[in-house]
Amino acid sequence: MIHHTKNKGDLAVAKAIADLIYKQYSVLAPVACEHLPFDLVVYKDAKFYRIQAKFSADGVVKNRTSWADKNGSHEKKYKLDDFDYYALYLPDLDKVVYPSIKFGGCCITTELPLSPTPFYWWEDFTDFTDNAPKRNYKEFGVDLTTRKVNSEARIKTRKVERPLKEELEKMVWEKPTLQIGKDFGVSDKAVEKWCKAYGIEKPPRGYWMKKGVGEESKIVRLSEAEV
Repeated sequence: MIHHTKNKGDLAVAKAIADLIYKQYSVLAPVACEHLPFDLVVYKDAKFYRIQAKFSADGVVKNRTSWADKNGSHEKKYKLDDFDYYALYLPDLDKVVYPSIKFGGCCITTELPLSPTPFYWWEDFTDFTDNAPKRNYKEFGVDLTTRKVNSEARIKTRKVERPLKEELEKMVWEKPTLQIGKDFGVSDKAVEKWCKAYGIEKPPRGYWMKKGVGEESKIVRLSEAEV
């Protein structure tokens, strides 16, 4: 169990860096100034994003920063132009979510609340998120009378429904995963996860580069190779 605030903050930064690198962002850490309102800058697809990393055991997206010095304790509320997105580390799930700064002061739920009050659900924030719906207990099959959850009645919370296996299997050999992701409004890593979930074989490294310079592909898919 981590108690020290500094250790929690360092853990949140470390988890965010690992997750963002996995999502193929280039991560830049400010070194000249410790008083910037953001912890990291990340870059991908010709765009920069300023990131404030936070440790949140209760899912609350803190909308202010606090510190202590020789003059005592201080607190300052974030302004909308201080950074672009939070990287909120949720220790109970060991996940990082990315609400925009507009969600400061909100709470992102990781456990189904047994109440009729609408809530933000963590799965809606796994990528940089500017807008997210408020969920309710009915979407998750919760019966408030019995306090039981019917998992089969749960409405899917994915932002984008992945294509059928046969469709995706055909697409990955027609265009790069980056382009497929753009077509569906998701990252190329999301497409890779779809392939992994379905057990779909993807083109090997260098396949699209060879096709791009006009080489005739001599690659034969293992599933179609003659025995």
